[in-house]
Amino acid sequence: MSLSIGILTHSTNPRGGVVHGMALAEALSDAGHRATLIAPDVTGDGFFRTPRCTTLCIPARAEKDLPALVELRVAEIRESLRNADYDVLHAQDPISANALADLVQEGRLRGFARTVHHLERFSHSGVAARQTRGLTAATELFTVSRLWEETLLAEYGRNAPVVGNGVDRKIFFPESTLQDSTLRARYQFPKRGRLILSVGGTERRKNTLALLDAFLVLRQEEPDLQLVIAGGASLLDHSDYRRLFDQRLAASGQADAVTVTGTIPNEDMPAFYRQSSVLAYPSQTEGFGLCPLEALACGIPVVVPNAPPFTEHLHTLEAFWCQPDHPDTLIGALRDALSARSADRSRISGPATARRFDWRSVAERHIPAYRRLAAMPHVDAPASGAAYHA
Repeated sequence: MSLSIGILTHSTNPRGGVVHGMALAEALSDAGHRATLIAPDVTGDGFFRTPRCTTLCIPARAEKDLPALVELRVAEIRESLRNADYDVLHAQDPISANALADLVQEGRLRGFARTVHHLERFSHSGVAARQTRGLTAATELFTVSRLWEETLLAEYGRNAPVVGNGVDRKIFFPESTLQDSTLRARYQFPKRGRLILSVGGTERRKNTLALLDAFLVLRQEEPDLQLVIAGGASLLDHSDYRRLFDQRLAASGQADAVTVTGTIPNEDMPAFYRQSSVLAYPSQTEGFGLCPLEALACGIPVVVPNAPPFTEHLHTLEAFWCQPDHPDTLIGALRDALSARSADRSRISGPATARRFDWRSVAERHIPAYRRLAAMPHVDAPASGAAYHA
């Protein structure tokens, strides 16, 4: 039986949970379900790419203060969905999950699903409480790796089956396209320099300072190397960490060898991978790590932490491994990945690895829980004049 499913994300930008939510909605649509991708949209430009499913972009206001932003987004999503009629609503983040929890408390929604990609550490008690409520209030809970499955069980007593992630090999593949031939000129990269690529912006969680230090050591050995830090759209304020990065880079005298692109068009991302010699991904915390899968599908080597969740889904010879807290291991892994032999190997082995991960299988893992939600007794919506009290 076909289901009507609303997949909610916290924004329209290409962050991991948004990418996952979009790919899930597309796979569900491909399987014959009526999936709608839903998110607040501050710019009015819609999602970072046009998905193969119905979309609902909720008009949203800009707000710089994080606690105020969280409350504003919760209210915007809640009001937009107050009279929505879906068999299933599925939140990919704490903000949209709190909006759905409000609707359950209000008596307008019987229950909802939530995927926990990873958990943040928030100093603001109200934001931290929203994160906790966003998972404890969910009727059905999923996660993307055993690391977070075990964390949710140990810390919250919640079972969260692992649904994993996929990679779209129609988008990410090793063969060059027109985007590749023009990428370096458009972003003013050297025509022949080798690129070390980092994706996700300049963030403490991404361990960008450690990567910069490793790059500076390697560039003394191999002066043709360039560091490219792509992406970085986020609701969180990383300005303090970015200032530290800028200061370290300025003091190094190597600013001309480092490019921080900011947000990039989605259609350029495969070319960024293919034009790079390695993806450096020494994150301190990840839910799963989608970017390494995308890079492997494009045929370039990846450097990732020798720790969960990466060790759960990548085999020993499929990546180059580092310890994020030990700079020498990052330098060594990057040095090995940059070798000509590694590049040749990755062009074959990377796409082969990526074939193990497909969004159709990810979507199928959700269906039993979706059917349980759809079978829950319907609730009678309150009278139209009823008010919600937090």
